[in-house]
Amino acid sequence: MGPPRSGVPIVLPVERVILRTEEIGLYLSCFWVYSTGFEFEVFVVTKDEWSDLDPFSFDHHYKAEQSGEIPPEKLRLGFEFADGSTVTNTGDFDWDWEPGPTPKSPRMSGSGGGGGEGSWHYKFWVWPFPPPGSFDFVCEWPAVEMPLTRVELDADLLLEAASRSRDLFPSE
Repeated sequence: MGPPRSGVPIVLPVERVILRTEEIGLYLSCFWVYSTGFEFEVFVVTKDEWSDLDPFSFDHHYKAEQSGEIPPEKLRLGFEFADGSTVTNTGDFDWDWEPGPTPKSPRMSGSGGGGGEGSWHYKFWVWPFPPPGSFDFVCEWPAVEMPLTRVELDADLLLEAASRSRDLFPSE
């Protein structure tokens, strides 16, 4: 459900501005690449520090459970891999465990963040790695009229970084 506890990640810069309007900015800074998956962090900044937006509020998840619809205030994020598989922050968080420690297919889970006064950040864990080739970071945010937006990324860079990641306490 998250990075290896004693894993030492490789930091892979992404440095992509995803959205910039007169009132709001959204950017993806880097990936923390482990041997088993990767984390990424999204930053949202508003021009007005007193903005009441809260793109990562847990209330959005509860509203979605009650209404069956994703609230427009929720920033929707995910990836589409070259093989067509997808992973998002909008699905349920049931890992659908099989016997053993491995979930069935791509998973994304929140791993922490914070913010306020017009600035928020949130980190997410993604497992497993995308297949080689390109993959897309996708996002949309109806509350700020942000349409579905795609940014192409290179999975080969992630896979190469994963080969360099180490564990502080490797198993024998």
